[in-house]
Amino acid sequence: MADDDLRKELEQLRKDFAAMRKDMTDLATALKSAGTSKAESAKGAVEEEIRKRREELREKVAEARAQGQEVKGEFEDQVAGHPYTSLFTAFGVGFILAKLMHLGDRH
Repeated sequence: MADDDLRKELEQLRKDFAAMRKDMTDLATALKSAGTSKAESAKGAVEEEIRKRREELREKVAEARAQGQEVKGEFEDQVAGHPYTSLFTAFGVGFILAKLMHLGDRH
């Protein structure tokens, strides 16, 4: 009788362990699925942020180009409006830079 009770208890323990193994497998699968889902969500958020930053950068580059074109146009207008002054100024700046570079070679 004691052997029968012991066998029944052992059999019940085996069933419980089998059920616990299945539960652990299900839990691991659920955790893996949740982790994958969170990783995909995070990846999507990062990709969206990168897309926004790229668009902002493109807009800033376009603004900088427009400003550069505007400054270039103003400079060209100044040179065209005062050609001799521009020529003498360029010559003077070049002469001063050449002298400074020549002085730097002596040391």
